[in-house]
Amino acid sequence: MTRLVAPRIASGMVPRASLVDRLMDARRKRCIVVQGPPGSGKTSLLLAMRGQLMTHGFEVAWLSLAAEEAELDTFLQGLIASLGSSDRASVRAAWLLASEGPRNSDAVEHCMIALAQGLATRSGELVLMVDDTHQLSSAPALQALTWLLEYSPPGFHVVLASREILPHPLGTAVARLRQRQMAVDFSWPDLRFTLAESELFLRGRLGTVTQEEAKSLHERTDGWIAGLQLLCLHYRDQEAAVREMPLKDAGSFAAYFEQHVLEHLSHADFELLSRVAICHRFSADLAVALLGGAWSAGQIEQRLSMLDRDSLFIYQEQDRETRIWWRLHPLLREVLEAKAEDGLGGAMAMLHRRAWAWFAAHGIVSEAVHHAVQAGEGEAAAQMVQACSRELLNTGNFPLIRALLRQIPPNIVERHAGLRFALAHVHLNSRELDALDSDIEVLEQETLDALQRAELELLRCAAALHRDDVDAAAHLLPQIECLPGGADQLLTSTSANLLAWTHLARGDYALAREVLGQRNAQQDGPVARLTGLCLEGLLYTLEGRMTDAEHLYRQVLDAECEGAAGVQLSNLAAALLGDVLYELDELDAACNLLDPRMDLIEHTGIPEAILRAAIVLASAHWLCGRRLEALAQLDRLEDYAFQRGLPRLHAHALCLRVRMQQQRGEMLAVSDALCKLDELVAQRRGQDDSVSQEIMRLAERAQIAVHLNRGELALAADGLRDLLQRFHAMGRLRPAAALMMQLGLVERNRGNEPAALPILVDALRMGHRLGLIHTVLDVSRRVPAALHGLVESGVLDPVLNFYAQRLLKVADRKRTLKTTAQESAAQDKPLEPLKERELEILGLLAQALPNKKIARVLGLSPETVKWYLKNIYIKLGVTARDAAVARARDLQR
Repeated sequence: MTRLVAPRIASGMVPRASLVDRLMDARRKRCIVVQGPPGSGKTSLLLAMRGQLMTHGFEVAWLSLAAEEAELDTFLQGLIASLGSSDRASVRAAWLLASEGPRNSDAVEHCMIALAQGLATRSGELVLMVDDTHQLSSAPALQALTWLLEYSPPGFHVVLASREILPHPLGTAVARLRQRQMAVDFSWPDLRFTLAESELFLRGRLGTVTQEEAKSLHERTDGWIAGLQLLCLHYRDQEAAVREMPLKDAGSFAAYFEQHVLEHLSHADFELLSRVAICHRFSADLAVALLGGAWSAGQIEQRLSMLDRDSLFIYQEQDRETRIWWRLHPLLREVLEAKAEDGLGGAMAMLHRRAWAWFAAHGIVSEAVHHAVQAGEGEAAAQMVQACSRELLNTGNFPLIRALLRQIPPNIVERHAGLRFALAHVHLNSRELDALDSDIEVLEQETLDALQRAELELLRCAAALHRDDVDAAAHLLPQIECLPGGADQLLTSTSANLLAWTHLARGDYALAREVLGQRNAQQDGPVARLTGLCLEGLLYTLEGRMTDAEHLYRQVLDAECEGAAGVQLSNLAAALLGDVLYELDELDAACNLLDPRMDLIEHTGIPEAILRAAIVLASAHWLCGRRLEALAQLDRLEDYAFQRGLPRLHAHALCLRVRMQQQRGEMLAVSDALCKLDELVAQRRGQDDSVSQEIMRLAERAQIAVHLNRGELALAADGLRDLLQRFHAMGRLRPAAALMMQLGLVERNRGNEPAALPILVDALRMGHRLGLIHTVLDVSRRVPAALHGLVESGVLDPVLNFYAQRLLKVADRKRTLKTTAQESAAQDKPLEPLKERELEILGLLAQALPNKKIARVLGLSPETVKWYLKNIYIKLGVTARDAAVARARDLQR
C-alpha cells in the first residue's frame, strides 16, 4: 500500500547529526540512495533529513511502498498523488494519463514526461522521498521511476531508501548519474551505529549501562539498530546464554523475537498484535472488531501507546481526516503474520471477514474489498463494488473503479452485469474502444432488463461518437431518447449529453438546443453538468455567440472538478475555447492555451475537439509566422487521424495543408496532399454517410483552391456556388460565410463588380451576425483590399461599416506581426551547450522532419523527441521550431 504521509518520528531517536549533515550536503544531487538491511534506520534517517530540508525551504513529498500494491497503476497513482500534494496543478496532466491505466511502454513514458514537465513549472526545490523502494518489483514501475529520474527538471531531487541494491533499469540510471557526480550513495557502513551512538541509544532505553555492556551489545549487533532495539526488551531478565546471541540480520531478528520477546508478551498483547497484523494499518476501533469486542477502544488505545513507549516496533500516524492509525514495523509484521498463519489456521478467514465488515461500515471501500477477497468472499466483494459503482461513475472517479475491479477475480466480475457495465464505462472513459466493443458484445448475450438495455445502447452510441461515426450514433437516437422509468442520474445525464452531441454533429442545432434546454443541470453529477456546459458552449460557437461560448468554457476551466474526469473536462473546454479565441484574434492566447495541452487533448478528447484544437493551433502558428510549427501540427494531426482511423480529421488536415503550402509556393507538397485527398475520396466513393460527404466537400474546397491558383476563375466560381448552396441547406453558416466572401472575391477578380458587390455585403452581414473575424479574413490575402473598397464606396450601413473597419484593424496587425522566436534569434550564444542527442535532433529538425519521423530515425518515442525539443528551445533561447533552426544556423556562422 502506498502511503503519502510521513510517519511520526519515534521518541528517543538518537540524533545522527554527522550523517544527517552528510545527507544535507548532497541535497542538491539529482538522486540520493540509502541502502541497507531492514531495521538499519533508513526511515528514521529520511525523516531527520526531511525535517532539515523543510527548514531550508525545500518542499518534501513522501511515498512509502509495500509489496501488496506494487503494480504499475497503483505505484503511478501514489507517486503522482505524493508529488501533487502541495501543487495539484503541476501533476494534473500526469494524473490524467496515469488514471486511465497506461497500457504500453510509450504510454508510461508519456506519463512520466508529462509529470517531469509539470514539475518544471513549479517554483522552488522539491525532494521526493521514496521509502522501501525494494518493494517496487514490477518492471514497468521500475522503468517509470527511471524515466522520472532521467527527465526530471533541475530543481527536483529523489531520495530512495531500499533494503536491496537497486535493480535494472533504475540501478543503471543511478549509476550513470553517479558517474556524472549527480548521485550519491549511503550504504550499510554509513547506516550502522558507531559505538558512541550505540551507547547513547542503549542508555536511552536501559537507563544505566556500563561501557563494557554497551561495547558487547554493539559488537553482537554490529551497530544494527533493530538488533539493539530488540535486545533492550527484557534485557535485564535474560540468561547469560541469551545475552550472547548474535543479532545482525532479519533472520536472526525473527528467531530472537519469536523465542525471547514473544514469550514476554502477555497473552492479551500477543492476541492483539497477531490479529491486527493482517491489516496494513489499523485503528483502535478496528482492533476492537478484530478481537470480537473483548476490549474497548480506550483500552486498546492505551495498550498500543504503552507498546509504542516500550519501543515494540509499533508506531502511530494520522491521516488527513484526523483518524489515528497504527502500523507495525515490517519486521514485526512478518513474524506475527507467520505466527498467525500457523496458529489461527481457518480463523484467518474470520479475521478478514471482521476487517472487511469494519472497513465497509466506515466507507473505506478499497480495503473492505481487499479483506473480503482474502476471506474468500469474492461475491461479497463484487456486491460492494457494484453497490458503489454508480456513484463513482457519476462523480467521474474512474481510477478507483478500475482499482476495485482489479481486486476481484475475473470469473466473478464476468458473473455480474453491473460490474461488466462499470468496466465498460471505464474502458469508454479511457478510450479503450476495442475493449469496450468486447464488453458490449458480452453484455448483449446477457439477460438484461429494460434499463440495462438502454444503458447498453448509450454505450454503443458513445463508442460511435468517439469513432467519429455520427450516422451510427444517429441510428441509435430512437433507443436513447426515451429512457425506461426508473433511470438513475447517470443514465439521464448521459442520454441528454449524447443526444445533444449527436444533434450538434449533424447540424441539427434546434434539436440540440431543445435537449440542452430541457435538462435539469441541478440534478446532474459534476461530470455530466460540466460536459453539458461544454456542449452548450459549442452550440453558442456554431451560432456565432462567441462571448457567450467563451463564458461557459471558462466556467468549466475554473470549476473544481477533481481527478481524471476534471482534467478531461478542462481539456475539452480548452480545445473549444481555443477555437473562440482564434476567431476573436487572440492568437497568442489560443497558442498559450492549446500548446501545453495538445497531448492530453489528443489523449482524452472527442474527435471534434481534437480537430478544432489542431486546426486552430496550426492556423495561429501560421499567422504568427511560425510556419514550421504550423506544418508540424498538421503532420501531427494527420498521424493521429491515420492511426485512429479518423478519415474526416485527415481530410481537414490535408485541405488546410493545400492552402498553406500554396502560399509558400511548394507545389510538390500541394500535389502530394491532393493525391492523398483523392485517395480518401476514392475509399468513400458511393457511400452516403455524413463523414464521406464531408470528405467530398473538403476535397472540393481543395480543388477550388487549385483552380484559383491556376487562374481558372469560372471553374472556381461554379464550385463555390455549388458548395455554398449545400452549406446553407445544412445550416453550416460559419463555413458558408467564408465561401460567400470567397465567391465575392472571385467575381470581383473576374471583373464582374455588379455581381460581386451584393455577395460581399451579404458575406459581411453574415460574418457580423456570427461574430466572425478570422473566418472572414483567412479566406484570402485580398480580403482587406475588398473591405477597403466597400468602406470607400459608402454602400455599407453604419453597423457593417464599423464591422469592416474592425476587420481591417485586425488585418493591419497581421501584417505587422513579429514572432517572439525571431526576436530571440538575435542572441549570440546558447545558454547551455547542446548534448550529442540534442544536436542530432536539431539536425533532423532542420530537414523539416516532423517529430514522428525524427523518432523513427533515432529509435526514440515521439514523446521523448518532444522532451528533447523542449530542452533545445530552452538552451537556444527560442520558443518554436523555425526559430531553433534559424538560431542554430546563426551559431554555425
